[in-house]
Amino acid sequence: MGENSTITIFSETSKAKAMKVSEATENLDADDLIFYNSLRPDLDLLKKNPDLKSVFNILNYSKSLR
Repeated sequence: MGENSTITIFSETSKAKAMKVSEATENLDADDLIFYNSLRPDLDLLKKNPDLKSVFNILNYSKSLR
């Protein structure tokens, strides 16, 4: 049960992040939008998508330290 709720949380946060990005780019003028689009591929390379198993291992380890 905990796994399902955690997966839901991750999917909701990724949706929220996507909405924030689209809202942020709507308010940019042409020069800023060109600058953002030029940086975007490099920023996408920095983005990490860990396996859920890795996330759960980290969470379990941090809970064990309490």
